[in-house]
Amino acid sequence: MLKKQNRLSRITKKRGDKLFTFPLFNLRVSDNGEETTKFAFIVSKKIDKRAVVRNRTKRVLRSAIEEMVRKVNGGKNIIIVAKKALIPGQKKEISDLLQGVFRKRTF
Repeated sequence: MLKKQNRLSRITKKRGDKLFTFPLFNLRVSDNGEETTKFAFIVSKKIDKRAVVRNRTKRVLRSAIEEMVRKVNGGKNIIIVAKKALIPGQKKEISDLLQGVFRKRTF
């Protein structure tokens, strides 16, 4: 589970948000004016009607992010919005994609 200091409690859209699109998810990045980076995960009912599947998807995304929290530059709010192509059983693929995204990009 992500540490409380790395969780985004309120999700808001701002004009200065940057949107990055990937095959499995979208990233919405904004500045938060703090030293820590905060994450939020959105998995809508369009992905699956069952709450079990949506919660499993969030858990997989959280575990993939936990491994690389220290590698992400501080002071950002990052919202990860899952797409229909994201399947919770693809944990290895998800973590590889996220690592590649955070390795290449300096938000």
